[in-house]
Amino acid sequence: MKQKAILWPGCLFLVLFMATECRNDKYGRQSNITTDIRIERFEQDLFSTDPTKMDSLIPQWKDRYGVFFNHYCGITAIGDPADAGFNDRMQAFATDWHNYRLYKRTMEVFPDLTNLTLQLNSAFSNFRDHFSGITVPHVYTFISGFSRSAITDDSLLAIGLDRYLGTTEPLYREAGIYGYLTQNMHPAKIPSDCMNFWIETEFPFNDSVNSLIANMIYQGRSLFLTKAMLPEQPDTLTLGFSAEDLDYMEEYEKSMWAFLVDQKLLFNTDRFTINKFVLEGPFTTDFGSQSPARAAVWIGYRITASYMNRNKNTDLNDLMHESDYLKILNGSGYNP
Repeated sequence: MKQKAILWPGCLFLVLFMATECRNDKYGRQSNITTDIRIERFEQDLFSTDPTKMDSLIPQWKDRYGVFFNHYCGITAIGDPADAGFNDRMQAFATDWHNYRLYKRTMEVFPDLTNLTLQLNSAFSNFRDHFSGITVPHVYTFISGFSRSAITDDSLLAIGLDRYLGTTEPLYREAGIYGYLTQNMHPAKIPSDCMNFWIETEFPFNDSVNSLIANMIYQGRSLFLTKAMLPEQPDTLTLGFSAEDLDYMEEYEKSMWAFLVDQKLLFNTDRFTINKFVLEGPFTTDFGSQSPARAAVWIGYRITASYMNRNKNTDLNDLMHESDYLKILNGSGYNP
């Protein structure tokens, strides 16, 4: 069953696999299935509107944008569209100087989304090719004051463009956003993030035991599929680690795995412990200050790739519908 209404913060699921072991050639296009995604830009509707006419336009936005409109008003604290005073709050939000300045900057960076539309259609065509009967989402864009990278729900994928203005964006420094986050907050990162968000919406965490290794493999599996859907993009862009981070993980892969095993952490179910290894941060504390955050998820990706390499008859559909993540571990033969 699909997970509903995911309001994605600015954390991204980032991983790489060495090119010699990560060739996804066999997951290429198998048919002529295509999609016709068209991106609707809600931020343009909201901020280019004459505020004096907003009362008459809000009912149209409710109809046009549906459930996305409700989610958006929630994350921006405008409130429930059915509440008294909603129209006044919407108008105040749209005419706020800080919000309008962010909108203008977003339009400078994203005056046109033709290239993004092409990339998403290619990726979702690949997706439908491997997963028959899946829903291709309606795609919208928005700005939220840097609070959300995406919103997903049934048939809905909305992209927070203000989370992708560029790694050196002055507004990010002004807002105090940490550098370890901004390294992936650039336009070219949107396609892979969109696919990862949608994959984790279509295939939510489903293991009976919420352990560290289950989280590692779950996220690593999603990244494996993300890469397969965007085969033309380089790993450093699609999966978001710096070259230095990749070098570190490749050099210390054996040591990191040995640490998790020796410290009996793989089957730990403590949420705080799990978060140390799978959430964003400046580095992974237990792996040392030179290690990237989420290095354990990279290991989960390596396990997934090893599993697929060893099980040639397993296709992507089989992989993503496997709810026993330990089966993937045991079948991977992973031994760095």
